[in-house]
Amino acid sequence: MSFQPERTKLLGVDDEQTRSLDAELSEEEARNREFERAARARALGSVPVAEAVEELPSAPPKPDNDKFLGSVGLLVLRLILAAFVGVRGIQVLFDIEGTTAWLASHGLPSISVIAWVLGIVLLLCTLMLFLGFGTRTAGLVVAVLAIAVLVFVRWGAVSLFAAGQPGFVGEGELLAAGVALALVFLGSGGWAVDGAMRQSRRQDN
Repeated sequence: MSFQPERTKLLGVDDEQTRSLDAELSEEEARNREFERAARARALGSVPVAEAVEELPSAPPKPDNDKFLGSVGLLVLRLILAAFVGVRGIQVLFDIEGTTAWLASHGLPSISVIAWVLGIVLLLCTLMLFLGFGTRTAGLVVAVLAIAVLVFVRWGAVSLFAAGQPGFVGEGELLAAGVALALVFLGSGGWAVDGAMRQSRRQDN
């Protein structure tokens, strides 16, 4: 055993060279094993874990208006406005002659077709608001009609405050216009046909 260092020196190879050769061989073997492992993975159709694990895209968050409190609040607004508009639509259709005379007294043509169209549009908006289908469109129509009545009928040359009457002239139309505009900006909420359609689109995406 005492002659081993001398024999190594006689052969011209020292310990440091031997260790470096061993390290190079180990690295080459590791590369070969990695190459063989990758070849087997490709042959089996598998993918390395680092490549297979990908972060799945998260579903888009639900809008606040479609959550519980937002849906309840917008449902209440829709139902109140639908009741207000529905009563007006029924009154128009059940008294076509009175509606025609009322329109004529404000400078519109005294033809019953306008009264029929007005009544049908009001009832259609009522149904859309009740179901929450096309809520923004229905709200926009109701807002335009309510504002038109305020500007051209209620708030004409007449004083806003009538003697012996509480409140002011046109307060009902003003509230209807405000609620309708709120629905135009906020939508129907989650408890509606529009909300169900939005939920379906989120799931598809």
